[in-house]
Amino acid sequence: MFFPPSFFDIMVNLVVHLVREVRLCGPVYLRWMHHVERYMKTLKGFVKNHYRSEASMIERYITEESIEFCSEYMSKANSIGLSANS
Repeated sequence: MFFPPSFFDIMVNLVVHLVREVRLCGPVYLRWMHHVERYMKTLKGFVKNHYRSEASMIERYITEESIEFCSEYMSKANSIGLSANS
């Protein structure tokens, strides 16, 4: 109503719609999917068997989580049978 249609390029149009989205749904960062998409890229890198890709992703994810847990647990553990001075 206030501006001619030639005024609105894509960036001005984006700002107009983002303001409306914030009013309707709250902050935009709470609805971004960027972090999920980046994590899916990581999971897709786990695939070695393309015939059963989901199972391959799950197997590799569980293996990495188990190794990470064990290495963190073992770094906090005290050694057995050795004195602290040796």
